[in-house]
Amino acid sequence: MPDDDLQELAERAAAGSRTDLQELLHRIHVRRLAHAGARRVLADAADVEDAAQETLIAVARGIHTFEGRSRFTSWLHRIAVNAALEIVRRKSRAGSPTDEPPELGATLRRMSSVAATRMDVDNALRRLPDEYREALRLREFDQRSYEEIADLLHLPIGTVRSRISRARRLIGVYLHLAPGLPE
Repeated sequence: MPDDDLQELAERAAAGSRTDLQELLHRIHVRRLAHAGARRVLADAADVEDAAQETLIAVARGIHTFEGRSRFTSWLHRIAVNAALEIVRRKSRAGSPTDEPPELGATLRRMSSVAATRMDVDNALRRLPDEYREALRLREFDQRSYEEIADLLHLPIGTVRSRISRARRLIGVYLHLAPGLPE
C-alpha cells in the first residue's frame, strides 16, 4: 500500500472512523511498520516486539491527535521510537543490562584510537541524553540524511546537526578519547 493510501486511512481514523482505525492497525501490524522505529533504539528482538505492540496500543489510543500536518509514517515512527526509549528507561531503572548496541558506525570507529569494548560503547551510548542518542543512531547506524532526521524528529536541521555533533563529542568524552566538555 502506498504511503498516500496509508495517510488517507490514518486521517479517516483520526476523524473517528473505527473501521479505518482497525484497518490501519492491521496494516501497521502486517507490514511491521512499528518495528522500524523500535529497531532504531533496541537490538533485542523481544524488546522490539514489545515496543511494536506498545506502539499499536498508543496509535489506537492516540489516533485522534493525528492532525495530518506531517506524514503518518513520521508520526508512527515517533511513537515507535518513544515506546522503545521507554523500554530502555524501564530496563535502566530496573538495573537490568540493556541490549548491546548495533555494530558501530564508521564515525565512532574513526573516533576511537583505543580499542573500546562493546560494553564501554554501550555504556557511553546509554549515558547520552535521549535526544542526542536518537539523532546519533539515525545518522550513524541507519545512515539517514540530516534532512530525513529533521523530518522524522520534527526538528530544524540546525538542531539535528547540533545534537549529532554534541553526541559525537560526548561519546568521545565518555570513552576517554576526547577532553571533557565544559558544563
